[in-house]
Amino acid sequence: VSISKTDILAINSQAIADRNSGNTVINASTGVFLNEDRKLGSVKLISDALETHITDKLSYSNVYGDEDYLSSVMTFIFKKREKELSSLYYPFIGSTLGGTGAISIAFHLFQDENESVLLPSIMWTNYMLIAKKASLTYKKYEMFTTEGTFNLQSVKETIEEAKKKHDRVLLVINDPCHNPTGYCMSEEEYDGLFSLLDEEGKDCNLTVLFDIAYIAFFHIPNRKCALIDKLLEKKHSFMPLIAFSCSKVFGLYGLRVGALIALPSDKDESEEIRRAFGAEARGTYSVPNGPVQHCIGEVLKDEKNLEELEDEINLNTMELARRSKVLLSSLEKNHIPHYPYSCGFFVSLKVKDANRIAEEMKKEHMYVVPIAEDT
Repeated sequence: VSISKTDILAINSQAIADRNSGNTVINASTGVFLNEDRKLGSVKLISDALETHITDKLSYSNVYGDEDYLSSVMTFIFKKREKELSSLYYPFIGSTLGGTGAISIAFHLFQDENESVLLPSIMWTNYMLIAKKASLTYKKYEMFTTEGTFNLQSVKETIEEAKKKHDRVLLVINDPCHNPTGYCMSEEEYDGLFSLLDEEGKDCNLTVLFDIAYIAFFHIPNRKCALIDKLLEKKHSFMPLIAFSCSKVFGLYGLRVGALIALPSDKDESEEIRRAFGAEARGTYSVPNGPVQHCIGEVLKDEKNLEELEDEINLNTMELARRSKVLLSSLEKNHIPHYPYSCGFFVSLKVKDANRIAEEMKKEHMYVVPIAEDT
């Protein structure tokens, strides 16, 4: 499927134009959380901080990002386990223009031109465009087995195929709340994945980018996302990267704030990543969004806010869980097949001739995203 046909923002623009012309529109194209009155969902603590602190720091920020923001993001992601992290790795974190910016910088820094990035067969299609702009090719691993579980064997085969051609291998894992299926790997699947990655990383330069844009919306009773525990379990033979986004978790979609985290086990390598990150930032967008980072840092650095913040985010997560239950019930009732869904923003239907169906739906003022010819 061509990238233009799957460009979420372009499809969203069409939907907005259709609505502005006076039509009643169903717009299922963008991954944003809307509340019940169809306004953009937000987190009050962050919104209040924007109103109070947005003009505090209007000068240029540090090329790597606001220090309070960066340290607070590490605490937010690793749940105050930074000491454990530092006992295993020499962590680097840099502020980026959203999660997309983190992925783009990772593709540029950790692969050379004409090397491959390994992507899931069902994916946020912008990965392909980012790879193209980084002068990379891409290979796809099958996302699911025939039983509807994560296809570890395909990941293994795709890594081994890439190793035969390239010195460096970059694998993308989008979990939890995979975009666009909503799938979440189980703890057993994470055990299998990390065992596989540690084995494959012994004889190649393997980097694994974990895209966790939707991690705050993980909501499965009696389960937790095992990613952070696995990263902190031991030093691994591959290089873990994390792409973090403030768009979904804090409702700051248009303000473009995120972070790229690298977890090298060597101090010199960490310093080289820092140098390369700074050069990439200076040579593209100069410096990240300082005022918004400052606002987020003001909230997150106050430990009293963290519990209230998590409560607010949890309310949004519960609302998504309620909506998904209604949708999945309707799909089942009408015998409409879909890919395995656990939680999160998206459900992907299994259809034939996705492009044609999407175009036909536009005629009825309904806007969806065709992920592939048959998705």
